[in-house]
Amino acid sequence: MINNIVIVGRLTKDPKLFEKEETYLTTFCVAVERNYKDRNQNNIVGFIYCKSFGKVAQNIVKYVNQGSLVAITGQMQSRKYVKDDQTHFISELYVETIKFLTSKHKDEIEPHTTKDNQEILEDTIQDSDLYEII
Repeated sequence: MINNIVIVGRLTKDPKLFEKEETYLTTFCVAVERNYKDRNQNNIVGFIYCKSFGKVAQNIVKYVNQGSLVAITGQMQSRKYVKDDQTHFISELYVETIKFLTSKHKDEIEPHTTKDNQEILEDTIQDSDLYEII
């Protein structure tokens, strides 16, 4: 079976970075257009919740914000949780690679010290990074 998702869309809000014991997690939502329109000829938009880990998570917060256009590949994961005695189900795209098609304005970007700029623009998480941070 194959679980490989590719999306291109815009961030609906600024990404949120969480850190626990030197492990980084970023959550964000991407709006993607559907291939059809509603009866009023308006574009239909879907919203995909995403999670990224490690260096990828740090770079997302550093280089994109609300409205940024991104291309993402990853795997869809589903989970459930109980809140107020109700079971909730959620599906999220676990980011493996991301391309920043637009970026923050130059004055918003923090200076970096890496030697290879390409490493900043595209990063891949390892399988060991795919675990839930509580």
